[in-house]
Amino acid sequence: MASVRQDEKHVSGTSQIMEASVAKMDTAVCPAGGDAAISGSGSQLKNGVWPRSAALWMAAFYVALFIIRPWEVLFPELAAIRFERIYAICMIVAVLVGSRSSLRTDLQTAAVILFFIGVGISGLFAWDASLSWEPFYEYLTLVIFYFVLILAIRTPYQLVFLVACYIITMAAYLAKAQWEYFVHDAGIYDMGVHRMVGIESTFSSPNSLAMSIVVSMPMLLFLYSIRKKFTWSWPRLWRKAFPWGLGVYLGLAITSVALTNSRSGMLGFILFVLLLVFRGRRVGRRLAYLAAGIVVLLLTWVVLPAEQKGRFRSIWDPTAAPPNATVSAQGRERGLKAGLIMFERFPLTGVGIGSFQSYRAAHVDGGAYSAHNLVGQLLGETGLVGGLTFALMVGATLTNCRKVRVVARGRDGQTLEVLSALAVACRDAIILLAFEGLFGHNVRRFNWLWLAAFSLLALQYAQQAVREKRANT
Repeated sequence: MASVRQDEKHVSGTSQIMEASVAKMDTAVCPAGGDAAISGSGSQLKNGVWPRSAALWMAAFYVALFIIRPWEVLFPELAAIRFERIYAICMIVAVLVGSRSSLRTDLQTAAVILFFIGVGISGLFAWDASLSWEPFYEYLTLVIFYFVLILAIRTPYQLVFLVACYIITMAAYLAKAQWEYFVHDAGIYDMGVHRMVGIESTFSSPNSLAMSIVVSMPMLLFLYSIRKKFTWSWPRLWRKAFPWGLGVYLGLAITSVALTNSRSGMLGFILFVLLLVFRGRRVGRRLAYLAAGIVVLLLTWVVLPAEQKGRFRSIWDPTAAPPNATVSAQGRERGLKAGLIMFERFPLTGVGIGSFQSYRAAHVDGGAYSAHNLVGQLLGETGLVGGLTFALMVGATLTNCRKVRVVARGRDGQTLEVLSALAVACRDAIILLAFEGLFGHNVRRFNWLWLAAFSLLALQYAQQAVREKRANT
């Protein structure tokens, strides 16, 4: 009996030592105030990294498919079998089957639905309804994926994980685009300069590519700012590699904007730096951000080739660019005027989505050109109905971003800190999208809806974190 008791004491002591060792390891890995809601528990993550959710993985893969769009250029044989539609149907089924929550009634979702209805009404009463079906269908797919995001993402960690998947996809996209540009000379010669293009056809134009990069920058900064909170449960090597990977994307983003020779992209990047400067609440911090921003911009200017410098200089000096570049800049103003003429003639529903170019060529100024700006496209194509519902949708997104910050203000907890940082990133991305809308027609661009979903989920999880904290106190 004495021997048995000694064995039991030995086992108990060994167990206590092991538990103490595990606790010590957890303390070393998890930052102070570690929060399982953001890091995920063992039942949620495999190896502390990978979410155990088939619906989330399908949504993440769809993000990659949507950005890279392999059926357009890389693997055109996929277009013959409608691969993207087959995958989308499978994803929707997986999300509906695996969803553990129902849709909540909120202003954001209502605004998304209302703008979609506005787009549909503009197509129904379009000047040429046959031109509206394809853009209407494309926007329908965006709205469906908005709901997929709302249902597939179940935790704050999964929300941040999907943002990381978005940046990883953008990094792969830009790496491939630069490979094609330098190795296969796949760029175009336009406006008197060589310009890098994308690896698909929908968003591959230099200006559209630059817009994609600029809008992604707030998400890159967000991931860097919360890197320790997001990766604390990861293996040590992965934790150390994560910020380096973000640095690689930063390098790809800056060089790619320069290679597109997009003046709107260059201005958008400068605006991003200015937004970063004004994030600091204290004067000293703002000055530090301003100094860092100036250093980055100066270093970028120093290493820019003469061709890119001349392209940027043409923003204020028309003589620094060929005549067609000046005509292109003036075309944005003319596109706005054309859109306002359409709005004046069809104030309620516009000429219909997809009809801008055709109506302009036939009844405005004879030019079969797009609006090249957000306001002209929005009012010209969808009229007052589309304009008001779009403003409501964007306003709801910005309101959600503000609410997240209000909920998190003055409260402890890493989940709230992460969600507040995401809300700021979404807000800045919306500002950049609106700014880029001065130079390009981006009303039906996917970013508006993705940011709407991110901000809504951030608000829901922030409110949930506060309720849980109150329940535990």
